[in-house]
Amino acid sequence: MIVAQTSRLILRQITLDDLDDLAAIYTDPVVMKFFGSTYTYESTKQWLEERVFKFYEQRGWGLWATIYKMNNKLIGRCGLTPQLVDGTEEIEIGYLLAKEYWGMGLATEAACFSRDYGLEKLGANRLISLIDPDNIASQKVALKVGLTYEKNTFMWNKTVRVYAISAKEAIAP
Repeated sequence: MIVAQTSRLILRQITLDDLDDLAAIYTDPVVMKFFGSTYTYESTKQWLEERVFKFYEQRGWGLWATIYKMNNKLIGRCGLTPQLVDGTEEIEIGYLLAKEYWGMGLATEAACFSRDYGLEKLGANRLISLIDPDNIASQKVALKVGLTYEKNTFMWNKTVRVYAISAKEAIAP
């Protein structure tokens, strides 16, 4: 199911047919450098079944396959995912692209849509992104999307930076 199209991307629900393409991204050590470890084909499949598909079922939204219109290829995933941060449930804007598509503004394009979807369609009061302190490129995307650094927290056995935007900030002139 197509969720949206931006100028260069198609965003749609992920299906099991996407497993091979996603596993190629999730098993790439360069792409996964800031995630702490790479996945395997099997752990990518498990992640799809236990998180992505479960959230579609329970919430009707989640992370979406990110398709580059120019070649109709799945180049990553973006969207929204629930996270428990310091005991509070938050909605995270997430984005992850194959390294061949870095530096083209595609993550920003996908994250901007995700931000607008979360604030406008879901009516979220606040959105966050959780980013490794050394992942400067991802921090730049968050800033371009309008999120600001809020604090550090400890998750996934490491320190991550919390970037956030409130609905009120998003509509301020």
